[in-house]
Amino acid sequence: MIRIYTQTENGISRTVGLEEQGERRGDIFWIDLLTPDAEELRFAEELSALEMPTKDEMREIEATSRLYCEDGARFMTTTVLSRVETDDPIIAEITFILKGRIIITIRHTDSYSFRVFSHQLLRTPGTNRDLVFVGLLETLVDRQADVLERFGTDLDALSKKVFGTSRRRRKSNEEDPDTEDLRDALEELGRVGDLITRQRDALVNLLRLITFAGNEDSCTDARESLYTALRSVSRDVNSLAEYASFLSNKINFMLDAVLGLINIEQNDIVKVFTIVSVLFLPPTLVASMYGMNFDWMPFLHSPYGFWIALFCMFMAASLPLIIFRLKRYI
Repeated sequence: MIRIYTQTENGISRTVGLEEQGERRGDIFWIDLLTPDAEELRFAEELSALEMPTKDEMREIEATSRLYCEDGARFMTTTVLSRVETDDPIIAEITFILKGRIIITIRHTDSYSFRVFSHQLLRTPGTNRDLVFVGLLETLVDRQADVLERFGTDLDALSKKVFGTSRRRRKSNEEDPDTEDLRDALEELGRVGDLITRQRDALVNLLRLITFAGNEDSCTDARESLYTALRSVSRDVNSLAEYASFLSNKINFMLDAVLGLINIEQNDIVKVFTIVSVLFLPPTLVASMYGMNFDWMPFLHSPYGFWIALFCMFMAASLPLIIFRLKRYI
């Protein structure tokens, strides 16, 4: 799909498709390519006299493959975390191409930020390439900030669920969360931690793009420097990167805490089995002694021998229990 934005006397116009574009090529300032086909790519290449990068080229991780100048144009590719509301979030690549008065964007995943900015742009009377580029970056940063805020809210809710519920149960003399609940919390922490890691990587790529775009020497024939216009965006990305680092540290803390709670619960289970084993060990010793095949043993032929043996076994079990109580082991 191709969306073409042109400047008209009545404001900004957007058309979808390639119909009737021949007479309006001089007014085009933004071409937005969403999973473009061959004909749409050919139109953008003819208009800009550039070769559009392929999907595989957009996925290259080298800095020189994502940020470079060619034929008087700046090619800049970044990544964003997309489809966060779904069960299958993905990392999506977005390429910005600046040449002359035209900006070309290439993406293969629909973006909420682009839809929001497009609606805002159509309500403005006029704009230019640089304003569109900076506005798109600001909208992307705002979207990434909303995503991080959502992750922070999820972590706060998870923290209250793990620590708050455990504390309330202990005060009410109820059992602590079982291992299954803690395992679910551990899986949720792993999911959020993975998304935050992806988000940090996307913010790093976005910051590299902003730095490259604001460098007036990045292309010798750059029309004008974007450094001043991008300073506020750069500060916002830096603050988001710091917040993402904070969330990552919080994830690590909560992971250690949940693993500690699981270990405590497992230790309590082992503790019960240990106490039971110690309690039954002395009676087992008494029973094994009276199970020996000797002709003469104390109380062996007494009519009260069975009850005396039971009493000895009871006392042998009670003595360790009393000691454990005094030592506050149980």
